[in-house]
Amino acid sequence: MNYSSILTTASIALSLAIPMSSFADSESDEAYAKRAALSKKIKQMREIRREMPVPPPSGLFGIYHLPEKGQFVAGINFQNHKFSGLIEGSDSVSAETVVKTAPNIFFGAPMQPPTLRIVPQSAEANIIFPFINYTVHENFSLVALAPLISKKNVLETFNGPGTASLGTTTVKADGLGDIKFGFLYTPLKVHDDKGVRTHNVILDVVLSAPTGSIDEEDKILTPANTMMNTRLPYGMQLGSGTWDTLLGVAYWGKSDKWGWGAQYLATIPLESENSEGWSYGDKHEGTGWVSYEWKPQLASSLRLRHEYQNEIEGMDPKIYGPGLGANPDNYGGTITEFMIGTNWMYKPARNLSLELSKPIAQDRNGVQLEKDYSIMISWRNAIF
Repeated sequence: MNYSSILTTASIALSLAIPMSSFADSESDEAYAKRAALSKKIKQMREIRREMPVPPPSGLFGIYHLPEKGQFVAGINFQNHKFSGLIEGSDSVSAETVVKTAPNIFFGAPMQPPTLRIVPQSAEANIIFPFINYTVHENFSLVALAPLISKKNVLETFNGPGTASLGTTTVKADGLGDIKFGFLYTPLKVHDDKGVRTHNVILDVVLSAPTGSIDEEDKILTPANTMMNTRLPYGMQLGSGTWDTLLGVAYWGKSDKWGWGAQYLATIPLESENSEGWSYGDKHEGTGWVSYEWKPQLASSLRLRHEYQNEIEGMDPKIYGPGLGANPDNYGGTITEFMIGTNWMYKPARNLSLELSKPIAQDRNGVQLEKDYSIMISWRNAIF
């Protein structure tokens, strides 16, 4: 091969090799950029974790916010609550006993029997609420959530004079609940000698707007064995109908893999009655929990929760008749629940948590459905 042929062959080989080399360099640069971005996010995550609690239980609200301005958490919570059987105070009672002994507050009006004729067999409520928690200052964040509610109640109707069951009716209500918005403020932060936040106090100040319906209706079976369209009981309505405030204070602490905390939260109506003439009673909740972090991606929790709520004030004139839910005195009371949960960070800054709740004590006002259990699921995505 002469010198000219060698030169030509070398030129062709070089022209093919240079683009391939450039492509390899470009691919290498792209991979490096991805690794660098991931490394930066992991570093940010580690810094954030130094300022955050061990992942708290799923069913909590207003416990923490991200530490720097412009950071926020957005996500979706889901709650399922189930009820069955009847309870009078703290004692289980049968439907037959209730229709023989529980007074009908409308007795004396035309066609109204002396005792209840319509009692619930079971009920279920499903709530989905998207939420956002946006940090505007290292000690201050804005929060908002919008609940989407689905309720179902199975009602059993008894005949006029006796205890013979005429059958059951399933009534439903679905729609937007009361939208909530407000702020969280951190007045106290304590760090250890390594710069890790070990104790924290946060205040919750939230308003609840009366966006949920309070005039839901459905067809029910009457004691006369006829179907009638009527306004549903108070507990089947989708909102309170009043502007309410949620005021709370929470504390959390942590040490190594352990976390713990407590919260008090009060829900207080800001109006004496809504447009239909009634309002829910004040509600007070207290909860305490302990968490353990098995590894950075997985934590478990145990929690106790206690709630007390006053009975309903006032009365809706369209919620009427010999039904258990038509009596405002059959609402509120106390309940204590035990909960177990888990929190899984399946990707950096993305969490999926689950909490199961079972009542261990109930002392309800009047006669009510007995709560069976609750399931709470939360998906959270931190943006920073």
